[in-house]
Amino acid sequence: MKKFVALLTASVMLASMTVSAAGSPTAAAVVASSAAYAEEGFHAAADQQAASERGLSAGEYYNNAVVAAPGIDSALPVGQGGKIMINGVATNLTATLAKPAQAVVTSANAQAAALGGTLLNVVKVDFPGANYNVATINFYVKGLAEGKKVAAKQYVNGAWVDVEVVEVRADHVVLNLKNSGAVAFVALP
Repeated sequence: MKKFVALLTASVMLASMTVSAAGSPTAAAVVASSAAYAEEGFHAAADQQAASERGLSAGEYYNNAVVAAPGIDSALPVGQGGKIMINGVATNLTATLAKPAQAVVTSANAQAAALGGTLLNVVKVDFPGANYNVATINFYVKGLAEGKKVAAKQYVNGAWVDVEVVEVRADHVVLNLKNSGAVAFVALP
């Protein structure tokens, strides 16, 4: 019986010992990490991550637009301005816009200068999941004046190629794209 009482006492003492575990985040820490993406205007951390991968701010990400690109003074905001036609057929497809690399913007500035024009903006365009020969896309170019002449070039496989400009009107440029990649909008004299 003495052994039983001694064993019972030892097990009670062992079970009642203070156990230290790794600290868990306080409610304030969880709120602070949530506030980090919210302060930047994002609804969720996943949105912030996706926008970061495309080089976009919260406003640009949620509006699928590129407001400014590095190395362009007074860039005009560019977004997708309407339905996309794939091979002549209207679709519900949405192009994904992103900011291009600084080197691409520098090269686009040189292309604009060679045309005697001014670079309005450069956006990287992708059509996820689309199989197409020609994508007709209406770009919303905020601030583009009615009657303005615009040329477009696209960076494909390391070279700038001419893009067919279908229509230019106030705040809009409609292009026929044959590839994904960076598109430079150039205002001509």
